[in-house]
Amino acid sequence: MKGLLFLLTISGLFLGCSSGDSPKILVAIGDSNGASEHGWVVQLTELRKDDSILNFSVPGNTIGFDNLGQHRLNTLRNIETYLDSAYSAHQKVDMFIVLLGTNDCKAVFDDRQDEVVTNLDSLITSIRNLATSRYSDHPGILIVSPPPYGPDSVLIEKYKGGDERVRALLPEYEILAKQTDSHFADVYEPLKNDFMSYSSDGVHLSADGQMIIAQAIDQKLREILRN
Repeated sequence: MKGLLFLLTISGLFLGCSSGDSPKILVAIGDSNGASEHGWVVQLTELRKDDSILNFSVPGNTIGFDNLGQHRLNTLRNIETYLDSAYSAHQKVDMFIVLLGTNDCKAVFDDRQDEVVTNLDSLITSIRNLATSRYSDHPGILIVSPPPYGPDSVLIEKYKGGDERVRALLPEYEILAKQTDSHFADVYEPLKNDFMSYSSDGVHLSADGQMIIAQAIDQKLREILRN
């Protein structure tokens, strides 16, 4: 998928770097906040300089909806391509990091919110099954909550009601992570009180806001991977 894969690799050139004993292979799947040139994936590479991070974040990406009528913005439709690209670059993946849900909570999908967690469950299953059957790998999966939306007063029409929908999904994400033996990181909580300090439109985050997401993910990775 042309232009989709951004390989951000810093592979252990500095023995004293902070991310620990052995470099990790991480795969990020996200939306515009992950695809941005100052997004959380780029910020995460700064925090984990030893690791290789493959970035499959796409602006407008969802878990399982054809956002804007486009198949390319539906991760469930594209996950096989993502994995094929990841495993063509590396024989093994330590962790898939999935931060999706913001676009699944757009107003156009208001009457389909009961599908979001079901789609996420299917995505987790697809990652595991494909990694195991096709590549004999058993990667971890880190599910990351969507960040907040701003208040409706600052949102354009297609995003109105988004924060309420995101908040309703948070406990369901965490429960699903436990049920599927995945890991969970909450980036909503550290951003909720000051979100508009980091966003001009109530959706997309500044570099400082993206760093808060990256720090929360890095902290969770250190707990899981012990480095």
